[in-house]
Amino acid sequence: MHAYATGSRTEAYSFLAVIAVVLAIVVNAGVDATGFDYGWIVSAPSVGGFFVILLRVFDTAAWRWHWVRRVGVTSTPIVEGIYEGTLRSTYQGVEMPVRLKVEQRWLRIIIRFQVLDPQTSESRSAAAAVTDEGHHDARLIYTYSNQIRHGIADDDMNDHDGAADVVLTPDGHIRGRYFNARGRQGVLELTRVGS
Repeated sequence: MHAYATGSRTEAYSFLAVIAVVLAIVVNAGVDATGFDYGWIVSAPSVGGFFVILLRVFDTAAWRWHWVRRVGVTSTPIVEGIYEGTLRSTYQGVEMPVRLKVEQRWLRIIIRFQVLDPQTSESRSAAAAVTDEGHHDARLIYTYSNQIRHGIADDDMNDHDGAADVVLTPDGHIRGRYFNARGRQGVLELTRVGS
């Protein structure tokens, strides 16, 4: 997985920092109440420690929680899932079945793209951005590196880089365009089939 760009993350970091401070105050008060003479050992790292733990929980799960999104802590669109559909290339009007798999956390994402039947190539994202397009749509823009399967792919096909710009709708549809370093381009149309 790699980092990706989204809207501002300031609200989420501020939210986590406030909770970390509150937890540190509570823990430090508890330690002081016990009469432990070396309370500074707990108090010094407690804010940072709580922040790291909270960030880990937020990154893996909490950013998806409805109430966290509802109060405005994060608005990063959730685009994770498995999508299947077609790629229509401008090159000789080729249309082929494809699968797009998006694995997403709050801080990291990876997009894997696979041409199916026959499985001629696979690509993996190198950089990505996810933005809110309004009306609950999300835009996913990413660059990728594609590797062909020798012996299955056409003889004129080589490993290459490219980019895709797609819009995801709340009902699980993807539509957009792709471009590659081979000078080819086309349209992607996919539907969510799983998570």
